[in-house]
Amino acid sequence: MFLHLLKNKKEISFIILILLLFFYRSPHIFLNGRFGGEEGSLFFAYAYKNNFIASLFFVDLYSGYLNIWANISAIIANFFDLLYAPLVSNYLSLLPKFFIIYVTLFKRSLLLDNFKYKALFCLIVFVSPLNVPEIWLNSINSQIFFCILTFSILFIKNYQNKINYNYILLIMIAGLTGVYSNVLAPLFYYKYMKYKTLQDKYNLVIIFWTAIVQILIVFYAKLSDSLYEGKIHSINPELLLNYIYNVFFKTFFSGDLIKYIHSLLDLSGNFIMILFFTILIFLLVKFISIVKKNPNFKPENKFILFSLIYAFISITLLVIIGAAGNYVGGRYAALPSFFLLTLILFLTKFFNKQKIAYLFSALLFISLCTGLYEFRPNSKDKRIKYIKFLDCIDCPDWSKEIDKYNQNKDYNLKIWPYPKKSMTLN
Repeated sequence: MFLHLLKNKKEISFIILILLLFFYRSPHIFLNGRFGGEEGSLFFAYAYKNNFIASLFFVDLYSGYLNIWANISAIIANFFDLLYAPLVSNYLSLLPKFFIIYVTLFKRSLLLDNFKYKALFCLIVFVSPLNVPEIWLNSINSQIFFCILTFSILFIKNYQNKINYNYILLIMIAGLTGVYSNVLAPLFYYKYMKYKTLQDKYNLVIIFWTAIVQILIVFYAKLSDSLYEGKIHSINPELLLNYIYNVFFKTFFSGDLIKYIHSLLDLSGNFIMILFFTILIFLLVKFISIVKKNPNFKPENKFILFSLIYAFISITLLVIIGAAGNYVGGRYAALPSFFLLTLILFLTKFFNKQKIAYLFSALLFISLCTGLYEFRPNSKDKRIKYIKFLDCIDCPDWSKEIDKYNQNKDYNLKIWPYPKKSMTLN
């Protein structure tokens, strides 16, 4: 075991660096824990009041899908004293992040073929602007990281007749934890038809099964009028403009900088949208022409490129249609931003040693610099609303909240994001 670690010292050193970054971002959560919104008020509270089976298969029809990881986290957290329950839930939300790191660094991948690109991929996931504070270390938003994990498993090089049941289990949990992972089901079919391995066959069966389960739940929630009325809506110009801002601009530049430039230019939203899509279509046509002429455009790269473009478009449609209202920022922009940045990472590798690769490398560098700048917002500036997802600033003292609850079982425990959220366990 020790020799194995020495052999992978680059990977181990990188993991330590990532863990240090994790702790730096939110030491309060790592040391004290906290329930974030529905993580406590809905999932933990339901598990607190109900038995194991009911809690495991609990579905919040208002959201319209099964989130089995939030259910599992709530059940496990309930085995511990109420004082430590939030801490347990937070540490459980680290697991999908660890799985992403492990699969990325230690498994053979079609997408990532050396340590440099593997490390960049991890930095994209955890350091770039897509990793917004609201999705950080809570079980309900672990579905985003499970989708990234599912995408990583898709590109693992499988042996012809060997089966790794761990992959099957992880895909099943991911598919039953929200709808995001299930959008990738056609890619698993594409990969199976291309490589015909036994592992790909089982992966395909599992993800199509979880997709059917989630689709049935969504339809039931919609037909029973239980689903939040702001979800599943048409696309309008305001929504598209919001999407462009949060995915194509905020992925690379600080929101403060974008707003400042916009105020200087005094451009209308419609003009920005028309200009953006005109440039995008032109670049897309030019890009396809360049890629087809490239000698690296072999079947394996064709599969990767198609998968990235499909994932980006399908997840984009999902979040635009399924997001609450006309807002596609925060957690809704996380996955489209991830697929956009991963596409740029692939193109950096695809055009290696060609001049155009410098452009893609520059975009990645800018995004990671912006991500580091926003990784832990300064509590003294106007971004305090974001640091309140990470730090305890005038937050309720959890031990004192428990004392109040023990004295009065009808007391509503105050949880994050404060002061809006509370949790009742009676």
